[in-house]
Amino acid sequence: MQNKKINDFSFHLWVCLFILLHSDLPAQTFDLYDIPVYKNGKLLSLPYTGGIRAGQFSNIDLNGDGVMDLFVFDRNGDQVIPLVHTGNPGEAKFRYAPEYVPWFPPMQNWAVIVDFNRDGVPDIFTSSLDFPGSIAVWRGRRINGRLSFSLVTFDYGLRRVLQFPIAGGFTQIYVSSIDFPGILDVDGDGDIDILSFEPEGSLMQYYQNQAVEENLPADSLKYIRKDVCWGKFRENEFSQEITLSSDPFSCAVNFTGDDGQGIRHSGSAVLAFDADGDGDMDLLLGDLANHHMTFLHNGGNRQNAWMTGQDIRFPSYDVPIDIEIFLGAYYVDVDGDGRRDLIATPNEAFSAENANHIWFYRNKGTDSSPIFELVTKSFLVDEMLYFYNASHPAFFDYNADGLTDILIGTNGIINKGGSRTHRMALLKNIGTPSSPAFEVVTEDYLGFSVFDEFTGRFAPAFGDLDGDGDIDLMIGDVRGFLYYLENTSGPGNPVNFKSPVYRYSNIFVGQNAKPQLADLDGDGLPDIIVGEKNNQFNFIKNVGTKTNPSFGAFPGVFPNTESLGNLYPGGNDFNTQNGAPFFYKENNKWNMLLGIDIGDIRRYDQIEGNIYGSFRLADEKVGNLRPGRRTTVAMEDLDGDGYYELAVGNERGGLTFYKTPFRKESMVNADEVNNNGNIQIYPNPATDFIWLEISNIDMKCKVMNLSGQYIMDLSPGSNDIRELSSGMYYIQVKASDSTRLIKFIKL
Repeated sequence: MQNKKINDFSFHLWVCLFILLHSDLPAQTFDLYDIPVYKNGKLLSLPYTGGIRAGQFSNIDLNGDGVMDLFVFDRNGDQVIPLVHTGNPGEAKFRYAPEYVPWFPPMQNWAVIVDFNRDGVPDIFTSSLDFPGSIAVWRGRRINGRLSFSLVTFDYGLRRVLQFPIAGGFTQIYVSSIDFPGILDVDGDGDIDILSFEPEGSLMQYYQNQAVEENLPADSLKYIRKDVCWGKFRENEFSQEITLSSDPFSCAVNFTGDDGQGIRHSGSAVLAFDADGDGDMDLLLGDLANHHMTFLHNGGNRQNAWMTGQDIRFPSYDVPIDIEIFLGAYYVDVDGDGRRDLIATPNEAFSAENANHIWFYRNKGTDSSPIFELVTKSFLVDEMLYFYNASHPAFFDYNADGLTDILIGTNGIINKGGSRTHRMALLKNIGTPSSPAFEVVTEDYLGFSVFDEFTGRFAPAFGDLDGDGDIDLMIGDVRGFLYYLENTSGPGNPVNFKSPVYRYSNIFVGQNAKPQLADLDGDGLPDIIVGEKNNQFNFIKNVGTKTNPSFGAFPGVFPNTESLGNLYPGGNDFNTQNGAPFFYKENNKWNMLLGIDIGDIRRYDQIEGNIYGSFRLADEKVGNLRPGRRTTVAMEDLDGDGYYELAVGNERGGLTFYKTPFRKESMVNADEVNNNGNIQIYPNPATDFIWLEISNIDMKCKVMNLSGQYIMDLSPGSNDIRELSSGMYYIQVKASDSTRLIKFIKL
């Protein structure tokens, strides 16, 4: 009998699994939602990569087809962006391939793909997570076509990083956390050597791999410091100026006339490649203080590098590289023609130029003797949903066509010299209720580019603040103030925002204010909730009326609080800074998603009646999503399936959509309600009274505004609605097994 029960249980388990796997149930996982996006009449091919700010480029064959794809590692957020080459030889066409992201290990600062052990499988050299200023190596292997990586360890010294012998012991091979080293075969013997600047940033160190010299297995990584002044040049400690040596066996002398003023730096990005086919390595250097790149010609040989000439505006024979600031260059085959090309882009993650900032030069020569010709200054990003810096999405229907549009607040374009042009972008939904599609209508919605340098990092939010039935706009900024734009269009009409009122209600919170409007305390009035940079979470209570909101200016003065939900009991944790809240209702209960600095998205519940208590952390890593630093979130049901879709912004300026398992309360129209025999509501639109008939006495009906805030209860029979302001409302109909929302208009 027991065996029969076990067999029956197994059978039912398999039936359940089969149903789950083969049914048409809505998606219950956080799958990437690939919504078509158009810009300037063109369908974008790479909309959801999340943007590229400080990309580092390597070649890799991701899908095993023998064609080189691109591995992009973005220093901004330490993001892996796999791009599969889809064009013919000579075409730079790609498909974003997020399915490969889980293959790669955690990395930071910089990463280079190279096959150090010559087994045909890519390996990774990257900045160590354990020891700052060191190099970790991840050995790759491929099983049934799938790549995986394991950390290379050693039985001496620091064990988990590359090192070399010194003074009877071992020390790490040094690479500054802001530098990008040269990882390549410098001496042409077949193993992988390393070029990196010493800590003060003046002299190039050459670490030679001894695998071939000592006849060691190809898998060996044994290094000595072969040369403390490789190339014999010296870089100024305070600028990008380089002095060459007149002697092939002596390092260049110290700079003369240097008064020692300025910022001492170690910021350098190294590209070593054979530029003239003579078998030795030349250099292309990016410097922390330079918006050009300097080419150094090697007049020596493989055994003794000696830089004898320089081009400080490389490539001077074409369009010289000119991007602010701290550039890196990458020698990779971009278009699949077997010749490596050149990509130049900032190696700085936050303040570098971020428009026209990825320059692609096609190699018109040979792989061993390249000639570079500029093709584009916006490589890849011209195919992306990319808004330059710090994207903040918010959903609304700006043209009242019944389709949900998107407003993207940003921290603007960083120009040469560091000035910013602040903007917001409008994406119009040109799809259908069940199949969304977006078009970038403008990247300067409402003309916010006119505002000065002291504002920016616009974070929009929508809600009916003044109770007139249409949605108003509130925007947080980098300084910690709020803009308020009243919508005067009336319900059911395209938005018509009045001129912005800055420093609304004199409210001031910390930097990077991110507001939302929601009636958290259930009194029928929309309150203001503001996330910010410095681990404070602000609740600012509406103490006015439905048509005349009023707020106290000081978040720290009761009934306001700077510690909403007690989210940060541990103090100022860097990882959880830049809190970006989004409140939503599921099963008629408030939940909150919160984007944070390190890129995780958290979910909280137990919010009702708990404003001054502690919200419960229900999920520390929603969907295990990590789309980049300083994530910002918004949700809406874009395809009418009853489940929310999630829009995620990030510090790189990108935007990504995901399916979610979070249900949205269903929406039906009045005709459907009146025809189903369970409930009748009329007239609609209504003026002074609305009549309600229900067949189930357990049904509960209440009026809510467009922000989901409770207004009043409805009872069977006639209901007096003369106190309601004119506008559009929802009637929430709740039974024991379902909840529906019905739109109605008060005239």
